[in-house]
Amino acid sequence: MEPDRTIDVEADARGIATIALDRPERRNAIDPAMMDELLAAFDRLGADEGVRAIVLRGNGKVFSAGGDLNWMRDTRGASEDEVARDSARLQRVYAAAAACPKMLVGRLHGAAMAGALGLVACCDVAIAEADTRFCLSEVRLGLAPGIIAGFLLPRIGAGWFRYLATGAVVFGTDMAARAGLVHEVAADAADLDARVEGHPRLAGGDRGHQAAGRRSRLRAGPGAVRDRARLERPDPDVGRRPGGDRCVPRTPQGALGGRRLAAGMPP
Repeated sequence: MEPDRTIDVEADARGIATIALDRPERRNAIDPAMMDELLAAFDRLGADEGVRAIVLRGNGKVFSAGGDLNWMRDTRGASEDEVARDSARLQRVYAAAAACPKMLVGRLHGAAMAGALGLVACCDVAIAEADTRFCLSEVRLGLAPGIIAGFLLPRIGAGWFRYLATGAVVFGTDMAARAGLVHEVAADAADLDARVEGHPRLAGGDRGHQAAGRRSRLRAGPGAVRDRARLERPDPDVGRRPGGDRCVPRTPQGALGGRRLAAGMPP
């Protein structure tokens, strides 16, 4: 990987690509540079006819801690238009992931917090190691989770969204599975890798898998996967409705939370 890159992108001979969030020293926190690289990766891999499936993962101890607090503090002097542009950039990343014509498999471990849940919600298949923790934590910072709402709401529904967003509940894989955020729970890292490896084969990644003289499992054609992706599109306007297209809501409470965050104080 190039020294200043925030993600690592690879593709193997089977047509299975991997996008790895690679800021382990920052718990793979999402900043503008990572947004731009994710957007380019989804666009490039989505258009590559040699790619049949994409695995999205995080390097280091966690999948992702969500938005980079250092970047958020740096926006304290930004204009409303500048904040809106950064928010729109993050929304485009989620939209590109959700609209990707390739099977997108999320490999989750450690923690997936705040904005990282938007990426999880965009995965066709989300598999988490048993001890993974999740939190929709924006309200703790005086922020509204407006940007990811358009992607998370169709995934878990309004009831779960209210419960998780209002209380900033830290929850585990049992609750994540009940809410529909994750589809499978792996016992450990080895089981996680085995489960993740199994799903790209459904997108045609493993052409040579045979056992005991039987044919390998049926593989979905790339055209079918692409057409399936067109059937379901999250409403991109949900996250752009009043208060939703800006990281810091323009309400007295939201502005106060943003200022206290910038000062290193609890909201």
